[in-house]
Amino acid sequence: MKKVASITILVLSVFILSTAFKNNQKGNAELIYERQQERLKEFLGEVQYFGQFLHDDNITADILQSRFLRIRAKYKAWEYIASYDDPDFVKMSINGAPLPKITPNTANLEISQPRGLQVLDELLFSGDFEENLPDIRKQTSLLSKVLDEYTVIRRPIYDRVVLEAMRVELVSIFTLGLTGFDVPASGNSIQDAITALETMRSDLGLYSKFFKGVDATQAELMYATFDSFIEYLKQHDDFDSLDRLFVLRTYINPLFASIYYLHKASGIEMLHEVVNEASLLPYNHESTNLFANDFLNYRKYIQLPERFATDKTIALGKYLFYDPILSSNLQRSCASCHHPEKAFTDGKPKSIALGFDGTVDRNAPTLINCVYSEKFFHDMRAEALEDQIEHVLVSRKEFDTDMIKIEEKLRKSSEYTKMFEECFEGYKGEKINGKTISFAISAYVSSLRGFNSKFDKYVRGELNSIEPEVQRGFNLFMGKAVCGTCHFAPTFNGTVPPLYRESESEVLGVPKDPYATTPVLDNDRGRAVGRSKERVYFFEYSFKTPTIRNVALTAPYMHNGAYKTLDDVVDFYNNGGGAGIDIIIEHQTLPFDSLSLNKQEVKDIVSFMNALTDTTGMTSKPERLPVFTNNEDWNNRKVGGAY
Repeated sequence: MKKVASITILVLSVFILSTAFKNNQKGNAELIYERQQERLKEFLGEVQYFGQFLHDDNITADILQSRFLRIRAKYKAWEYIASYDDPDFVKMSINGAPLPKITPNTANLEISQPRGLQVLDELLFSGDFEENLPDIRKQTSLLSKVLDEYTVIRRPIYDRVVLEAMRVELVSIFTLGLTGFDVPASGNSIQDAITALETMRSDLGLYSKFFKGVDATQAELMYATFDSFIEYLKQHDDFDSLDRLFVLRTYINPLFASIYYLHKASGIEMLHEVVNEASLLPYNHESTNLFANDFLNYRKYIQLPERFATDKTIALGKYLFYDPILSSNLQRSCASCHHPEKAFTDGKPKSIALGFDGTVDRNAPTLINCVYSEKFFHDMRAEALEDQIEHVLVSRKEFDTDMIKIEEKLRKSSEYTKMFEECFEGYKGEKINGKTISFAISAYVSSLRGFNSKFDKYVRGELNSIEPEVQRGFNLFMGKAVCGTCHFAPTFNGTVPPLYRESESEVLGVPKDPYATTPVLDNDRGRAVGRSKERVYFFEYSFKTPTIRNVALTAPYMHNGAYKTLDDVVDFYNNGGGAGIDIIIEHQTLPFDSLSLNKQEVKDIVSFMNALTDTTGMTSKPERLPVFTNNEDWNNRKVGGAY
């Protein structure tokens, strides 16, 4: 018995020791956490070392530029998890755009001056080095201080975070990195991408055995694609000639999909399983292609409660959109300025005003895909799609009425009353009120969306070929012509990747009449006269960056409709914006010098933009409008308005 007992104790001891050993083994996420802490230390160390050089009287610009690129390399190794884990910190303090911003969530109007790596990039690689040296020292000191403070912060890393962060970084590499957005002067974007990819590939290597157990074929393909992508960029390191369309189809989208597939198949928890729906971002972490229709969650940009987001509500909103009952003279509807056959614009520089009393103040923008925005109108004064209708209603030049009058009108129609009751069953209060009217119209307008153009289908592999000029145009748009640094893929508007939470405006110096012998600045001050809290100097003559999707149908162009053709618009940018035609405006956000595009390159860019046309399923109109039983005169109103 003693011998049996001894053997039993020995077996138990071995099991306990074995279990203890296994429990002491660090998981992949823990190992990556340690790597990430070390990367932060190395990043800070490079910044501090760089700071020491700045006090050497014999230092040259070449030496500092070389040292700065070493900082960039350390940052890019740290970036993919850091920018996912704390995106606001990275944007505001480490690698945000080199432009002043209004400090968010403050009671008073406070301005944050730009700081971080992009500011240093501009100071070091453009302008007078000697003149910039004091600012270089200041920026380096600020960066060193904030990173030093950040080293004491400890944030846990989970397997889910690692995999999700990698997918977000792929979006960032393509939309911000390879476009040159992240490095406005140095042109270091391809090397940046290589560093980020090598870091992710190294961390992903820790999961090799695990993922091969999940799906060996998919895992091996993913690792091979990573390796091939890195090698491709090393062999094609010229910014202007890089084939970004090839990169998108061959590497970015396949990796974006395969990481998601292995993540989901592995049983590792996913974002939607650990946070509530309200906390999810516009970027859809369950999408598998950057140009998929579900890549962005449109519901994150509207206020319409999900329980009311039904086909019936869209149908009601469509009636309201085409119904001139909303205007004071019963002759104007939303469709008066937004014609479906013109991608919901009207083909005029500025739309006709109510009663033919001149025109409205600005050009009618397309409504297709307009939902993918943080703010609305050219001056971004409306914070939600639902807020737009109120502005239009009270405008003397548009509907010249108010919501109370419209509510009273609609309640006189039994058809409208029934539709509102069906759409907003369970809504507390009057079923026809300002909120439900706005909800219905926003439901319809937000349904005008789609990524089904010829170009989208080619990117997704639904078409096997596309015209060479479209391919060249896309590569120019996303590269040499730097269009993609303001019109961000895949929406090609100013909503900023990779999380798509914030929309930008630009100061271009748009002339009143570009065809005049001596063009002068248009006197519309834009965003500076929009919201009261945005009336700051750097928003003077700043306008929301619109989508260039469906731009083939939306001439004329710009906020004032001044440009007649797309070729003219591209020429304006090519020549340096306002500065290129002697309109000197402070804080112009467009490059002042020429983009050096030749005539064929201009045509190629236009060909690419034309390939983004898609109005599929969006252009039908109601056959008739709801009737008003006791107001026969109202029943003569025309679908879409009289003018």
